[in-house]
Amino acid sequence: MKSLRIRSASATDLHAVCLIEDNSFSDPYPLHLLKRLLGDTKHIFLVAEDRNNSLIGYCVSAIEGRLAHLISIAVLTEGRRKGVATALLKNLIEYLQARSVEELWLEVKQDNKEAIKLYEKFSFASMMVLENYYSDGSAALRMRMSVAKQAAKVGHEEG
Repeated sequence: MKSLRIRSASATDLHAVCLIEDNSFSDPYPLHLLKRLLGDTKHIFLVAEDRNNSLIGYCVSAIEGRLAHLISIAVLTEGRRKGVATALLKNLIEYLQARSVEELWLEVKQDNKEAIKLYEKFSFASMMVLENYYSDGSAALRMRMSVAKQAAKVGHEEG
């Protein structure tokens, strides 16, 4: 997507992030949880703005030492398949690599083939299936990737 800007989230973004959550998930995170994630210094919370300065996507990750957990990534329906999630992940990986984080892991619904394809593009590997992980009883696929290897790959592709 042309004219896409990735930046750190602020408190004024939370309403738009809630709308993205509601648009993306059947069981969205509530405002109070998103507010807590934004305020915690162990988290990196990024948003994607389109050329009209409207938020169209976000991601949030927790960092614990050399490990990071991608808690959530979401893009409004009209922004999907336009490189928004890719740009968010690239920025997140660069941020994590600059802080010497070695590994990033996540959970994704096992039937979310489009998201799994995106994660595989970033060299995430499937680790295990977590049965009954989501509130609707569906299973999650736990995936992980090496931040250092992916950061080198992203830098090489752009160079």
